[in-house]
Amino acid sequence: MFLTDQITGTLVNYYATCKREAWLYSRGIHADQEDDNIAMGRALSQLQNSEMKFPYSHLHFDKIEKQRGHYLITEYKKTLKNPEAAKAQLLFYLYILKNGLKLKECHGKIISGKTTLYVEGSLENFQKMEILLGEITAFINTQKPPSLVLTPWRRACGYRSYCF
Repeated sequence: MFLTDQITGTLVNYYATCKREAWLYSRGIHADQEDDNIAMGRALSQLQNSEMKFPYSHLHFDKIEKQRGHYLITEYKKTLKNPEAAKAQLLFYLYILKNGLKLKECHGKIISGKTTLYVEGSLENFQKMEILLGEITAFINTQKPPSLVLTPWRRACGYRSYCF
């Protein structure tokens, strides 16, 4: 049985992008490691200054800093083809940190090239995240993967070999 505390930021991102991808990932089935997009993401991660990394629990986000009495979490993305998935992943990190470390206030930003997206650590957003975590947990506990859904980003998906 899959539990809510086993959810990772990657799983949240995959769930918001493609539920089939999330289901496969939750079972330890990983994307094609030779895929160009996976290799580029790995290279980007390795290029980032390791001193910026702040692992907390099972989370590995890119940067945390204190600014004017609140915490700011930063995630760097290779692309923003699915900005809603990136926002969901960052909100998940904010939610876990706010609750786990009892932070008073935290916010986040996603940087991809010249684009920056902001995510507010608001009560409303955290309530949405609680609902989403419940949905993900129930979904991952299903026995069969969902049917194939053709998404706009399927051609760049590292899991595409599991779908066709």
